[in-house]
Amino acid sequence: MAKVFRYGLYGVGRIGKVHGQIVKDQGHSIVAVGDEVPAAADVAAEALGEPQIPRFSDPQRMIDSVDLDAVIISSHTKDHARDARPFVVAGIPVYLEKPLTSELPEAFDFVADVGSDPHLIQIGLQRRFDEALLHAKEMLDDGMIGPIREIRSILRDQFPPPPTYTSRGLIIDMGIHVADEALWLLGEYPSEVWARMLSAKHYDSPVDEGGNTAFVGFTTPAGTIGRLDLSRTHASGYNNETYIIGTEGTIHVGRFMGYPGPIPVELWTASGELHPQSQTFEMARLAGDYAEFQPRFHTTYQRAHAGFRHAVESGEPFRVTQNDVLSAQAFVEAAHLSALDEGRSRRFAHSDDVQEFRELTVANGLLD
Repeated sequence: MAKVFRYGLYGVGRIGKVHGQIVKDQGHSIVAVGDEVPAAADVAAEALGEPQIPRFSDPQRMIDSVDLDAVIISSHTKDHARDARPFVVAGIPVYLEKPLTSELPEAFDFVADVGSDPHLIQIGLQRRFDEALLHAKEMLDDGMIGPIREIRSILRDQFPPPPTYTSRGLIIDMGIHVADEALWLLGEYPSEVWARMLSAKHYDSPVDEGGNTAFVGFTTPAGTIGRLDLSRTHASGYNNETYIIGTEGTIHVGRFMGYPGPIPVELWTASGELHPQSQTFEMARLAGDYAEFQPRFHTTYQRAHAGFRHAVESGEPFRVTQNDVLSAQAFVEAAHLSALDEGRSRRFAHSDDVQEFRELTVANGLLD
């Protein structure tokens, strides 16, 4: 019989409640909720059908008071590292919403502090669990389109963020998803990054993100050309697409076909034909109110949580860790700084050693 995990939830806004409901639906227990705003914990406990469970406004008190198998942390971005650290120190496996924190220096400090062990934290960059993208990754790794020439990752929201949202900027907030996706699919890091931030007309947002549309360009040491397209203005629905162009073909994931709708993974050969390993996946059909991104990634979140528990029980490393998200954060920081500097290119260098990576990041002007 499969183990029933005893979860704590810390940070229970919109995405925190989404995570909590998913693990409950998978047959696991929510045994504590916490938030620095006590009323938010009360609302979450009621929404999750757990009105009697203990509530906390401090992570350490939750650790000291409740027996936990795992914790899901979805607090404000600026508090992620602060709230995760006590659980890591206590040896409790952490599922942490992206990113590590809002400021890159603190992100480096956090990884230097807790270490690079891939068994500590799984980051909520769920795309590495997505069936459509995993199918594309498998075809890439099998060499089915030859060496990669170009990659283009697209993320477009239909609506502005809610008034309670906090963001350092569109590129940092939205871009981290597609930055991590590109790093994972390519298996290499940028060597040069540039970006522009723009404001599409007839758009009103309660949150100032420096613009509502951004284009991020990059090149890699192997000569791959990349582009990340970001916007809050896709009037037809949430849109996530990826193009990977090789010397012998092209893979296109997520061609927009209505929302919710099919998720095609198309492999186009050098002769312009659709390869038989092309496949179509389906979005979730959800009832009631749900977050804009949920139909596209609801199943992916389910797989991510199942993968988290599997890693905890098997002792395998988590699939996306504090090390991966630190790389993605440095990438989008380079793009953000370029956009603030009218698109001037920024050099990028990476190391698996966190101290060396930090020194390289400082040398390239991405970190004071």
